[in-house]
Amino acid sequence: MNKLVKFFSITLSICCLLAAGAILSLPHLPDTPLGISISYLSLFSPRWWAILLALTPILFIRQLGKWQYLSWALCAVVFVQFQDLQLKLPQRQASAITILSLNNGNGASSPQIHQLVAELKPDIVFMQESKPERVQQVFDDSWYSHCDHLCTVSRTPIEHQGSLSRETFGGFGKFAVFYHTTIDGKELSIANIHMDTPRPTINALIHGSFEPEAFNNLHFARNMQASLVASWAKQQTSYIAAGDFNMTVQENLYQRHLAGLNNGIDLVGSGVNYTKYTSWHGARIDHVLASEDLSFASARVLDSVGGDHRPITASLALP
Repeated sequence: MNKLVKFFSITLSICCLLAAGAILSLPHLPDTPLGISISYLSLFSPRWWAILLALTPILFIRQLGKWQYLSWALCAVVFVQFQDLQLKLPQRQASAITILSLNNGNGASSPQIHQLVAELKPDIVFMQESKPERVQQVFDDSWYSHCDHLCTVSRTPIEHQGSLSRETFGGFGKFAVFYHTTIDGKELSIANIHMDTPRPTINALIHGSFEPEAFNNLHFARNMQASLVASWAKQQTSYIAAGDFNMTVQENLYQRHLAGLNNGIDLVGSGVNYTKYTSWHGARIDHVLASEDLSFASARVLDSVGGDHRPITASLALP
């Protein structure tokens, strides 16, 4: 019996190490149909299995050797990090700009958004999957607004600088809309973001369909969109980019193009900050990014306002 228990404990330790190695490899997977499939399924599926795997060695605690204790500890760190858990403290500097970003799709409530805006008093609101009618329902005439498939609302005048279209990649609508504004004498470039979703690939895989050409085309479009947003950010002196990026920070596309940009939740977030929930799991795919001269004072995900995305807010200090 002891030999059998020892065999299971060793097998479990090896499984933990292999799983931890697989998680660490996710940001570096190649842009091949197989790599895309593994990445999308791993990052946009439930992640709580990793916590269960981390806790399982407790059943064999007395049979673990020293190397197993060490491997268990290392795996546990990787598994907890995989949950996208932040433990940062808010900064103490006074905030000068408050940002609110929200994907309005699938049943978001205009009265709830109106109440949220009244409570937060944001300076700029980035709205995805929205229409001018929604803006009129939530905001009064004291706000400045502009809609180009994506709606941006500001307390200060905004000057439309251009848009990037999904039509370039065979899609519909805009994935980035750019503006200039001035707040407290500070000139800012701002971008409202809504990149392509990986959902078609995930749905195909869930239904047992492997479509290499379709997977490559969608991944290429998402790669180019992230690249263009990153290129825009590098050309700005002071900027804020917020919205539904449809990618997690562990995805290879995010790591390739956006990891060098300051992400509010990563820097000052606390807890699990999933922004998109299904009935049984969630993922953080909405982000607020800013230039280095704008220091994040706080960033958090808010309660649902009725849609399938939760709002994200961030406060920043001007230089």
